[in-house]
Amino acid sequence: MNNVDGSMRAGYAFAVTSSMGSALAVVIGKWNLEAVSPLLLNCLIFSIATILLSGVLLPFRGIRKTFTLTRRGWLWLSLFAASSWVALWAFWAGVQQMDPSLAAFLNRSEVPVAILLGMIFLKERFNRTEILGMLLSIAGIVIMRLTLRIEYSTGFYLVLLGSLFFGITEFVSKIALRHVEPVVLAYIRGMFMAGVFWIVFLGSGQGFDGLGEVWPGVIALGFTGPVLARLLYLSALKRMALSKVAVISQSQPVYVILIAFLALGQLPTFREITGGICLTAGCLLMIMSRQVNRGRS
Repeated sequence: MNNVDGSMRAGYAFAVTSSMGSALAVVIGKWNLEAVSPLLLNCLIFSIATILLSGVLLPFRGIRKTFTLTRRGWLWLSLFAASSWVALWAFWAGVQQMDPSLAAFLNRSEVPVAILLGMIFLKERFNRTEILGMLLSIAGIVIMRLTLRIEYSTGFYLVLLGSLFFGITEFVSKIALRHVEPVVLAYIRGMFMAGVFWIVFLGSGQGFDGLGEVWPGVIALGFTGPVLARLLYLSALKRMALSKVAVISQSQPVYVILIAFLALGQLPTFREITGGICLTAGCLLMIMSRQVNRGRS
C-alpha cells in the first residue's frame, strides 16, 4: 500500500510540474513565433529534444535495447506520434495568430476529451472528493474564460483542432505506456516528429528567416516542451489515471498568466485571479483526497 501511495503522490507532483513546464513552453513559443514559422519551430524543437535525449538515453540503454519493442508497443507508439504531430502543428499554427493566454485556455478543451475517453475505454472513475475537486477546477476555468475575448479566427479553429487531437493523444499515450517506458516513448516519438516535420518543411520551400533573432528561445523551448514537460506528463500518466492527470493539467493557464505577468508585465484581472484560486483549490482538493484515503486504509 505504501508503494502505491508513494507512486500516486509522485504522479500528482509530476502532473503539476508538467503543467508549469507546458505553460513556460507556451510563452517561450509565442515569442519564437514572432520571428519563425510554426513548421520550422517544430522541426527545430524536436531535433533539439532528440539530441538531448540521445545523450541521456543511449549511453545507458544502448541502441538495440532502446528500439526493441513489442508489436503492440510499436503500434501504440506510432499512433501516439501521429496524433501528436497533428495536435502540435495545429496548436503552434494557431498560437502564431492569437493571444497566448487565450490559446492556453482554449487548448484546455482537450481535458473533457481525455476524461471522456478514459472513462469510456479505460473504465476510470473518481471518488466523491475528486469529483468535487474536478468540478471546482472546471469552474475555475469557466470563470477565467469569462474575461477573455472570443476570436473566431483561423487561429481559433486551429487551436481547437489541436486540443481535440491532444485529448486523443493523451488517451493513446496512456495505453502506449503499458508497453513502452516513458523516456523511450518520448524519445522515439520525438525522433519521429522531427523527421516528419523536416520532410514537410523541406518540401514547403520555406527558409530559416528570423531564426537568428530567437535561437536562444528555440533551444529553451526544445528542452522545456518535448523533453521536460512531456517526460513529466508521461511519468504522471504512468502512475495515475488519465482522467485525473487531465484535470490537474487544467492548471496550465494559471501558470501562463503568471509567467506572462512576470515576463511581459500583464496584470491578471480580478476574475482571472478568482478563477485561478478556484482551479488551484480544485487541484489541491484532489491531491489531498488521496492523503485522506491513505490515512483511512
